[in-house]
Amino acid sequence: MVGVPEWLTSRGRPVRKRLALTVALGELAGILLLGQTAFLVEIGNGAIFRHSSLASLAPDFAGILAVVALRAVVTWASRGAAFSCASEVKQSMRADLVSRLEEIGPIALADMHAGELATTAVDGVEAIDGYFSRYLPQRAVASLLPLSILAVVLPLDWISGVILIVTAVFLPLTMIVIGEEAHERNRRLWGRLSQMSAHFLDALRGLPTLKMFGAERREAEVVASTSDAYRTASMEVMRIAFLSSFMLELISTVSIAIVAVVSGLRMLAGSLPFAPGYFILLAAPEYFLSLRTLGTYYHTRMEAVSAAERLFELLSGGPSAADAAAAPGATGGGAAILAVSRQATASGRAVTAAEPLATRAALRPAGTPRSRPLELHDLRFSYPGRPVLSGASLAVAPGEHIALVGPSGAGKSTILHLLLGFIQAESGSITIGDRPLGELDRSEWLARIAWLPQRPTLFHGTIAENIAVGRLGASLAEMREAARKAYADEFIERLPRGYESTVGELGEGLSGGQIQRVALARLFLRDPELVLLDEPTAHLDLESERLVGAGIAALTRGRSLLYVTHRLGGAGDFDRLVALEEGRLAELAATPREEAR
Repeated sequence: MVGVPEWLTSRGRPVRKRLALTVALGELAGILLLGQTAFLVEIGNGAIFRHSSLASLAPDFAGILAVVALRAVVTWASRGAAFSCASEVKQSMRADLVSRLEEIGPIALADMHAGELATTAVDGVEAIDGYFSRYLPQRAVASLLPLSILAVVLPLDWISGVILIVTAVFLPLTMIVIGEEAHERNRRLWGRLSQMSAHFLDALRGLPTLKMFGAERREAEVVASTSDAYRTASMEVMRIAFLSSFMLELISTVSIAIVAVVSGLRMLAGSLPFAPGYFILLAAPEYFLSLRTLGTYYHTRMEAVSAAERLFELLSGGPSAADAAAAPGATGGGAAILAVSRQATASGRAVTAAEPLATRAALRPAGTPRSRPLELHDLRFSYPGRPVLSGASLAVAPGEHIALVGPSGAGKSTILHLLLGFIQAESGSITIGDRPLGELDRSEWLARIAWLPQRPTLFHGTIAENIAVGRLGASLAEMREAARKAYADEFIERLPRGYESTVGELGEGLSGGQIQRVALARLFLRDPELVLLDEPTAHLDLESERLVGAGIAALTRGRSLLYVTHRLGGAGDFDRLVALEEGRLAELAATPREEAR
């Protein structure tokens, strides 16, 4: 089984050429440093022992300046390439994460903390930057550059070379010993951060409830306690990081001191010439610098691996839609906008396709797409510990309007979620026209559906931006026309900035009826063949219900409609009334008044 570090490294495959370039530039910078060291040795040897004039040493000084300038350019290019690699990997990972969350679907995501997901998508992905921009390149450079330095030092003096080899072994051992503990502490730190983010977001959302029950002080204490736990975990990680840095610096300093003492004594004894000894003394700090830097970046690796564990879980598996812990059911009430206009006789037969509706075809507005037949056949679906659908079947003729009735939790919203592709049935089939739903392109299918839930979501931004969610690229004139059809233009025009007025998150600043009409305006920008309504007027006042109902009537004219509710109480214009009970669908046959009772 692939572990998190291996998976994280594999994410760099698309940029491996640039990573190789980064490593090559880092190695070149180290080699240039050896050249700079050689020029310094030549200047020192010439000035002290050969008594060379300043003019004769001018080429060496010029060489040092040229090498320093070239090394600066190479270092800059190396860091730029590393930054480019990390940016592309992060961008790719965020795109994959968004695609994966879309695949999981909103039903399963409802069981996850939004704060934790936000932390994973933002801070978690950002934490892997150092893994690709610093750790991976330095790991390769730390493997190559010391070997390059040894290749120069060993021919000059094998004793100094052996000392460098033996003392360098202690650096990776220190990283391994301290790194395991650092990894465990980093895991706890990220767990604390996710917990704190989730708890804080929940507290913000529930602040009105907390204040109403006088629990804000208690909640503030809980938030403070959670923050303090995160602070403590952060300090534990910092303490280990400082301890690791201290140990690496100590080992490097002692190792360099050993090389310096041994080389100095041998130069005094005459067994080691000045030039090779001086070169080794200058090269020894650079030899250990690459290893010491790797040790510093090793903590960056630990942080990235800890942050990537949740990303790995989401991108490699994650919960499926069928694993959602709670069954979504229709809630709320309110009179139905459209109700039954014709009476039927008592019947308990299974639902079959209705006859073609010539009346609806005549009412089809110009440009309205022709709906295709829709058939649900023997659908079965269960939530953990509770079956919801047990062989539900339904046929919807083109342009037919059907009301789906049943108690809360019966599975009405589940049928809508199956049609929307949020969840997958355990068995059975859904056919659009003559093609199974699974064979259709999901994005194209969703573009042909208009879905209005009980509580639609508005985002922080302008009203125009929220309406444009229905069809990106829509002109302002098209948005105005959509708002007019949804009976939203009147209240929008009264706002100080009209369509450029800003609404808060979840539609803060607008009433429930206004939010519903803005959401309805989105649907008029689409070209749907099927309209799905999930208690769209629940909790609305009578006037808002009337306006939303009028807008829905205009939207559904000539289109297939599946309207979900748990009770009907009024007169309207449904073609059929279908009941969902004990996981099966059956056509009702009762007068509107009897059904209301």
